[in-house]
Amino acid sequence: MKPALLLLLLLPACAAAQGLGAEAGQDRSGVKSPRLTAGGGYCDATGLAYRSVRLAGSAPLGRGLSVETNFSDHRILKDGWLPGELYTAGVRFNARGKKDSFSVGVKSSSDRLFYSAHETDLSFNVSRTLSADGPHRVSAGLSYSSRRSFARGLPFPYILYSYFSDKFVFNLPFSAVWKPSGGYEISAAYIPPKYYQAAVARKLSGTMTLKAEYSASAIQFDLAGRPDKSYSVFIEQENAGLWTYYKPAGVYNFALWTGWAVKGKYYRGKTYDDYRDKRPIRAAPAVSLNVTRLF
Repeated sequence: MKPALLLLLLLPACAAAQGLGAEAGQDRSGVKSPRLTAGGGYCDATGLAYRSVRLAGSAPLGRGLSVETNFSDHRILKDGWLPGELYTAGVRFNARGKKDSFSVGVKSSSDRLFYSAHETDLSFNVSRTLSADGPHRVSAGLSYSSRRSFARGLPFPYILYSYFSDKFVFNLPFSAVWKPSGGYEISAAYIPPKYYQAAVARKLSGTMTLKAEYSASAIQFDLAGRPDKSYSVFIEQENAGLWTYYKPAGVYNFALWTGWAVKGKYYRGKTYDDYRDKRPIRAAPAVSLNVTRLF
């Protein structure tokens, strides 16, 4: 590993490109080879302007076993009452067999990482394939998170129906992908309790893909030293823009986001729909860039 890679493209990312992480029903244990992603972005929205940097890595540990790690630093440039720096860091271990999968992780999103148990999210997800008949598959699972924005601290059961074909992939109720002719791909996804994504992608060549996307996402933080430990800070953002994916021959892949932070808000609350000290986030252009090194 070259040290320069760790500094590569550490640009200042709007909530647009941060993502939400895996929720119930999303299997993340299929890591095939080691990779490291470095990136960041910038958004100058009125109400909340910030820049962020991110490092994430994953690697297989053996047959069906893998590990994922991530770290991000969000520097708040202009806002009302948020602290000047917010961080996220975590590690997750995954195991997958023919019918069963399991993952367990620890993560902290706070102005002081892992300050106490109240700023630390312990989570696990276990699932089992109940039936698999041709393109049809039914699985059931149980998801737990000590700091989740809904059903916090409670095991959350789910059932997932999946359908796979060359043209169509469907996971009820989380996502759908349709691949018509001409190198197009149309996708939509829902992440409980209220976040979503819709996109149209076009593969221009063997190395270049464009994807127009609209999404509503959120980041949850637990500030250290807060009087009521049941409260979190939620930053919600809707975004519209274009992803440009470039995968040249070699070990590096590039993903550039250029778009618009349409609207948003941040607030304190015990749950995702408990709006305390709410502040609006106005529309503004946004940019982010990720570079992935494959091994």
